[in-house]
Amino acid sequence: MINFSVDNLKISVFVGQTPDMLDYYKKNAVFVDDKDLKNDGTDVYFIISKDFLKPGFAIIAFKTDPVGYAGFEPGIHYEKSTQTLFMGAGTIIKTLRLTDYRIMFEKNSGMGFWGWAKHNDLILQQEEIDFGVFSITGEQLWETCVSPPYDFEIKEDIIILKFDDITETRLLLTGEKV
Repeated sequence: MINFSVDNLKISVFVGQTPDMLDYYKKNAVFVDDKDLKNDGTDVYFIISKDFLKPGFAIIAFKTDPVGYAGFEPGIHYEKSTQTLFMGAGTIIKTLRLTDYRIMFEKNSGMGFWGWAKHNDLILQQEEIDFGVFSITGEQLWETCVSPPYDFEIKEDIIILKFDDITETRLLLTGEKV
């Protein structure tokens, strides 16, 4: 388990295990998304609390693979300005708006989640064979297929993706090829 805090959030991430206090979390939950626990794979639980002093948990739970090897670790990005949480692990990616506990985006079709990065008002999603761009409010703006290993470079409003001896130049906001 990993515990950390950012702003007024406390986030616990459980990988490969069910939280010991799951009944307590569920009893005090304001939001639960656990429909993907029926999947095959490794258990991943994100337990989010907005206030240290009183219960009120959001629970995002699912089973997915690959998790825990070859660079495929769960990843989180929190966007304070919109109170949006970006989560990824294995083949699953979800964004959750914490102001009203609304899932803004979810996907269960990748090949392995690598991480999140921020550039200005955009959130970049890196997976083994997909690269995506999100708004800071959690909506996916566009996604494209890539091949590992790949690299990217951002120059103003352009992104240059490099993979398989291919260089693709796209508009960062729309994904349109230039």
